[in-house]
Amino acid sequence: MRKIIVAFFLLTCIWACEPKDGEISKDCTYTATVVDLSGMDGCGYVFQLDNGNYLEPVWQWGWCGTPPLPEGATEDPLWNFRFVEGQRVKLGYEVAEQGGSICMVGEQVIITCLEVIGEVPVEQ
Repeated sequence: MRKIIVAFFLLTCIWACEPKDGEISKDCTYTATVVDLSGMDGCGYVFQLDNGNYLEPVWQWGWCGTPPLPEGATEDPLWNFRFVEGQRVKLGYEVAEQGGSICMVGEQVIITCLEVIGEVPVEQ
């Protein structure tokens, strides 16, 4: 009986150490399209993943443009990114643990990696 308990305990420990299927990558592994939802209350630009889910990017450095900028703000992937409706991007993200969304179309995320795919669409 003792061997069964030890074997069960070891199997449980090994099983618990396996990576979870739902883990999110911080590398640029997801493709998405920039969507302008500014016509909806509390919304702005969001990323729509190829699976249809929306991501609401969070700018974690505040909105005041008065220098000096917080340390790390210029290294943020959203720094100098120009949101254009229809733009294709590759991105990585982590779920924002704090804060709330007025828009509520998707999950609030901190973008960890952002690359433009192809040409930027012409704004009309």
